[in-house]
Amino acid sequence: MEPIRSIAEIPFVERDPLDLLNLAEYRDEVDSDYYEYGYTRVDSVSLVQRGDAEPLPIVRDALILALHSADEGEFMAEDIELEFFAEEVEDDYSVTVLLSDFLSKWLPVVSGGERSIVLALCNPHRATVARPEHYGDTPIYYAIGDVESFLDYTDGRRIIDLVADEWRIAE
Repeated sequence: MEPIRSIAEIPFVERDPLDLLNLAEYRDEVDSDYYEYGYTRVDSVSLVQRGDAEPLPIVRDALILALHSADEGEFMAEDIELEFFAEEVEDDYSVTVLLSDFLSKWLPVVSGGERSIVLALCNPHRATVARPEHYGDTPIYYAIGDVESFLDYTDGRRIIDLVADEWRIAE
């Protein structure tokens, strides 16, 4: 297989939400070595803020983009360096791209009129994420700090919880 030479060649595909967010098997702690990426659609997701922050309402009809910030990414106040591991190409092979460039290319490809977009993406430098052009009033949620995923069973319903220090909406 040839190395990835453009953003369009990144194997970014739709996946089952439990597989994508590492929730298919029970785990009692966060797996910090989990580097899967892709997108999924869910009826609802809970964006939980750590500490005493006021709870956010459940996000309905959401497109979730599971992405990874580069472990040794450069500090940027208004963007995030993403890293995609492509082991099917070569061991330890990865590609980096800026979140803004990635969203410009991939959001038009994967979005389909959802009411919300959620970036399941660690943001260690606490960067501000700008709203991509042409997304009108669709809220695009992004995290400040690390993001962890959990399953919550409330009233007999399964709800995906994405936990971060804080959740913001791109402007």
